Amino acid sequence: MYRLLFFVVALALACKPALDTDSVLITVTRNYEVPKKAEQVVISIPWKDVIKRAPGLQHAMPVVTDRNFGVEVPVKLMDTNNDTSPDFLVLDYGLNSSEPIFTFLIEAGKDKQEVTGSTLEVDVRFEISFLTPLREYEKKNGTVADFSSALVNSTMSQYPDLKDFPIYAPNRWNYEYSFFMAGVYRQGKKVNNPEYVSYAKQWIDGFITEEGTFRSGVYTMKEYKLDDILPGRVVLYLYDETGETKYKSIADTLMLHLSQQPKTRDGGYWHKEIYPYQMWLDGIFMADVFSMQYANTFNAPEWYDESIHQIKLIYEHTLDPATGLLYHGWDESKNPVWAHPERGTSPEFWGRAVGWYLMALVESLDYIPDNHPERKKVINILQDLSAAVRKYQDSSSKLWYQVMDKGNQPGNWIETSCSAMFAYAFAKGHRLGFLDKTYLATAHEAFDALLDQYVFVDDAGNLHLDQTVKIGTLNPKNSKGDFEYYVTTERRINDYKGLASLLFLSIELNR
Repeated sequence: MYRLLFFVVALALACKPALDTDSVLITVTRNYEVPKKAEQVVISIPWKDVIKRAPGLQHAMPVVTDRNFGVEVPVKLMDTNNDTSPDFLVLDYGLNSSEPIFTFLIEAGKDKQEVTGSTLEVDVRFEISFLTPLREYEKKNGTVADFSSALVNSTMSQYPDLKDFPIYAPNRWNYEYSFFMAGVYRQGKKVNNPEYVSYAKQWIDGFITEEGTFRSGVYTMKEYKLDDILPGRVVLYLYDETGETKYKSIADTLMLHLSQQPKTRDGGYWHKEIYPYQMWLDGIFMADVFSMQYANTFNAPEWYDESIHQIKLIYEHTLDPATGLLYHGWDESKNPVWAHPERGTSPEFWGRAVGWYLMALVESLDYIPDNHPERKKVINILQDLSAAVRKYQDSSSKLWYQVMDKGNQPGNWIETSCSAMFAYAFAKGHRLGFLDKTYLATAHEAFDALLDQYVFVDDAGNLHLDQTVKIGTLNPKNSKGDFEYYVTTERRINDYKGLASLLFLSIELNR
């Protein structure tokens, strides 16, 4: 009997939703020109709105966590009308980045509620939005049946004018936004929705001319950033869709870029001109999937060989034989900031870097000809790396940590973009016949975990994904590439590297 009771209690705790009546997640948008340095602010949140969403907070002293950095925020409960009851939850806090949006988790604390009487001038520059966990939303509104379309619709609803897309870096030729637009295009073709295809087309067309050149200020080839190549995938989709020569011209320009990309002595692309001798895992997804797509579209088989060469090189340089995982990067010059003095590798296994690479493998297999002599090698790498990655799936959350092999270390946290990337690669790898059915089950498991724990809905019905790391760099000026760097790097809600990964995953799973 007692064993049964223990099991029931344990099961109830395991199935506890991301938030409950004792907590609520909010976003605070800074509707003004955000300074580039830290800024002390006073954010006033109407208490009646808080307890309406989380009635369990009615008599508790709230604890507030800055979800961008995972740190607790000092709070006050303010009575402004002298009735001894709180009217505002006030955060007097230093915002330590130039991010336009911060996310805060408000929870019931254990301390007795303290209310301070005072006048208060509300800073109207801050826009406060309350978010509902997806599963709670579905209880009241029904299941979101076509999650992929709902994700696309959410972005189209928030950004009807693509010049505003997205709030983090409007109107920019950028790898992460093109990553999402590739998903928008795919979903448009899948469900036969021309509005989705048109949305992706409008985004690309905003950067190029009818003559097939880049508009001024959009792109500088001589920077040799592999990140700038990735939007070319959407360009190629649009060439297939329309046959318009302007898209081929842009694709040709990007291929010229790759043909001139600086390389290591063994022929590996530098990640950028400003990071000499460095190869990053990210670069394979950024550049080489595009070049294989180009080879497939325009019958240029030499680019299969070049792209597979890059895949093999970075794998050989970054593989850790003990874990089967890959280090984020490798430096031929062995810089003293983060490179191992003998191996040249960076210190840690960063989730998203491995995610980019694993996704690149399954994407490239759409294009590498069946009779290519190196196709089997790419498949073997996919199988070996997938097996290694799955070993580090967190048994509790069913997702993956920011630093993959150190989930038990203080400060580490579940990161949503890499979790979606791994699940996507597993699902597609199974569909292509290279991974067994247990990988598909893992993909569904991870997708459900993301929806259960990290997807929220605003009052307009738009979907939001939380806890995606903003960036991970091996720039020697501001990154040692060590554990402390990765776990203290800022997180975002609605970072499009996370949203795009989730979109790709949901499309692949037909969910």
